[in-house]
Formats: sequence, structure tokens, C-alpha cells
Amino acid sequence: MALALKDAFTARALGIAWNNYKQSLGLPPYLGRSFFGTDKKEGLDLRFIKGSKGLPVALKASNFDAQAPLRDGIGFSDIQNEMPFYRESYMVTEKEEQDYASYAANDAMANQVLREIMKSPLDLINGAIVIPERMIWQLMAPADGIPRVSVKIDGKDVYYVDYTPDNGVAYKATHYFENTSTADKWSSASTATPIQDILDVQEQHSDNTGEILSIFVMNNRTWKMFCNAEDTKKQILGITAYNEGMRLTATDVKNYMLDMYSITILVYNQMFKEADNTSSTFIPDGVVSGIASNVNQLGTVWFGVTPEERSAGSLDGDFTLVEKGIAVYTYLTNHPVNTHCVTSEIVLPSYENMDSVFVMKVA
Repeated sequence: MALALKDAFTARALGIAWNNYKQSLGLPPYLGRSFFGTDKKEGLDLRFIKGSKGLPVALKASNFDAQAPLRDGIGFSDIQNEMPFYRESYMVTEKEEQDYASYAANDAMANQVLREIMKSPLDLINGAIVIPERMIWQLMAPADGIPRVSVKIDGKDVYYVDYTPDNGVAYKATHYFENTSTADKWSSASTATPIQDILDVQEQHSDNTGEILSIFVMNNRTWKMFCNAEDTKKQILGITAYNEGMRLTATDVKNYMLDMYSITILVYNQMFKEADNTSSTFIPDGVVSGIASNVNQLGTVWFGVTPEERSAGSLDGDFTLVEKGIAVYTYLTNHPVNTHCVTSEIVLPSYENMDSVFVMKVA
């Protein structure tokens, strides 16, 4: 005999179902989260200190028995923002409840109906996981070079969460490169020089900070431009092989960059859907992110305590937490007789080591 829906469709059951569901989807882990830690905090304010990186400055010579001269501080930025709140719900209709109840005597059929009913709430959890990943790439791969998070309500840009004090002017001066000439754009296969562009950016960043950009991340469309450039083919194949029409593979290019320049190319083409149902890659077309090799963590994805989590003990429904910060709450209404699921999160990344990332706009 199957359980009543109010006992089978609970937040705890959805939490267990989620673990099985995400494995069945076979989705690869989100790349952006691998560069960020995960933590949790009270309140909505997120504050972090970003130090100003640069080459070490040699000590000044001094006389013995003399007062040591004071050195100016390297400078830092105190970044403070309010963490945005996300929430969406799903309602089990009275017809769906009736369908489930009609199979109450048949456990197998009832479980099948229950699995179908649970798919929509599980999609809400999946959508909640997208939010911090999208935020991370808005910081790491902004097409305009300004690291900031766009917050939308009802599909419209409502405000930006800023990570620089001057609309990104100072940051762009040392951490952003754009190919403005049509001939230099990677989309111009006959004249573009992607390898040299990356080496130039690597040298520029090293001169400014002393760090070596060793990882470059882009989506598949940008990677194809890189591989299809005539200059790329000539450098890797050699003129003779190039003239003979030898085929160049993506693996050849990656191996060449790693062997010759100790540069790892990551092609990240995972996609998500916006609220308006349009599909997009997390990294925009024509944008490349260079990441320094000496940094273990660029920042932290911070989760806040949602209203559902804070009030879970005093509410009539059922509550659970998944993926360290996503709240799942289920409850029953008496009229109409419906079972509801609410998924919510308060989330925002800190970005202490933003100076270890360089953004290229190449097409």
C-alpha cells in the first residue's frame, strides 16, 4: 500500500530523490565552482577584502642607528554587497494527487506517478545550482571586462552587484584585453594570431603582478576560432605540413600549448537556460579567461539562511537543505487541497583573488 502523498512528497524525500536524480542526469560538475570554495553565513551582507597585487618592492637602503622609513600600504578594497534572494515554487495539482491516489494499492505504479510528480521540484533544485555558477562566470568572463553580477527579477535586469569601486575602470586597465581591429579578431581566420595574443596577455599580466597565467578557459565556439586560425595551423603543423593540407586536431593544439608554453586550455561549453527559456553558455562567445597558476581559490560561494530555513522549526510543513545551501520546503494547503514545494537560496560569491584573472575579448 503506497503512502499518502503528503507523506511521500516531502522535502526530505525530495532531498533523497535529488541525489539519485543528478546522477541519472549525468551532468559534469560545474567548472566555475572548482575555482571557488563554499561556505555559509548569517544575514544578507557579504563583505570581503581584496588586496592589491603587484610585484614585490625592494627594501630601501638605510643607515645604521637611523629610523626606518615608513612604507605606504599596498592598498586594499573593502567590498560589501547585499546577497540576492532567489525563490520559486511548484504545486502538485488536485488532478495529480487524484492520479497518485488511484494507484494507492499498487506500489510500483504509485511510485512511478510519484517520480513524475517530483521531476518539477527537482528541476527547481537544478535551477538553483545554476545561479552561483552563472554569477562566477559573470565575474570571471565578463564580455565588457567589468566583474559584476546581474540580478534579474521577472526576466528583467534590476540591478548589478558591483565588485569594483569605479565601475571597473582601474581593473580593466590591467586585467582586460580586447581585439578591436577586425583583422586581429579570432573570427578572422586568415589574419588572427590567437597564440601570440595569449602569450602577449600572459607577459602583460606577469609584468604587472609577477603571476603566470597558466590556464585559459573559453567556450567551444571560441576554441574553434583558435584552432581554425591559419597562424595556429602554421605554427603547430609547420609550413610544409600546412601546405600539404595536413589536418590539425584540437588535441594537437592543446598538447602544443602545454608542451611549448606550459599553458592548459580548458574548453567549457556547458549550457543553461535563462528564465525566458533561451539557452546560453556560461562563458560568452569570444571571451577567454586567463587564470594564474599560484592561486588555489579565487573566492568563496557564500550561501545565506533563507526564510524557509530560518523558520523551519515553527512551520507546519517539511524542510531539508541540499547542496549545502539550497532550501527545500513542502507544505499542504486545505483549500484547494494542494501540496506545494518551495525552493529558495540566498547566494553570492566573494572574489578576493580577482587580480589573478585576466579577461580577453577576442571576437
